[in-house]
Amino acid sequence: MKANISLALNAILLLAVIYLFTQLRASDKPAKASESAATEAAGPSIVYIDADTLLEKYDYFRQQKEALEKREAEATERLSQRGRALENQYRSVQEKIQKGLLTPNQIAEEEQRLGNQQQVLMAEREKLSQELLGETQRVNEELQAKLKGILDTLREEKGYSIILQFGQGSSVLNASEALDITEEVVAILNEEGLAGEEKKDTSATN
Repeated sequence: MKANISLALNAILLLAVIYLFTQLRASDKPAKASESAATEAAGPSIVYIDADTLLEKYDYFRQQKEALEKREAEATERLSQRGRALENQYRSVQEKIQKGLLTPNQIAEEEQRLGNQQQVLMAEREKLSQELLGETQRVNEELQAKLKGILDTLREEKGYSIILQFGQGSSVLNASEALDITEEVVAILNEEGLAGEEKKDTSATN
């Protein structure tokens, strides 16, 4: 079994980076609208994030991806070994049948035993696949929540009207590097991750 978790993780998390923000509503408070207009005058109103670069440089994502890939590889190898052992048992039973060493009742018992083992193995493979996909979804939801918070803040502070995704599968075909805010967002994500780790370490020592 190959759950292809690393590919699924990339595909799902790339979708998490797609985040569009329309212009401020006309019903916003005048003071806030004026502040935003002044901010927009100082910089671009439409910017973008390079999804591939973000996922490559975001430390937490990379760590989670590597952990999932390692877990998948170890579990796949373990199940493959059990699968090969089951195949050897099948061959052994077939040889005994061909040599006439088993009675009809013994053949039926062996077939049932091996069939049960195969079902157990298939069930474990399916369980593993579901667990890994569940972990992938958890990472996806965390990234979506963090990105939304960061982009909400950046849009309000800098007056961005739209934040686009740029990268594989994006509808944006080309864009000026001056509009790229990927490094800024990655820096914020990694700083928040580092602050969280330091906070956990401090709590653990108290």
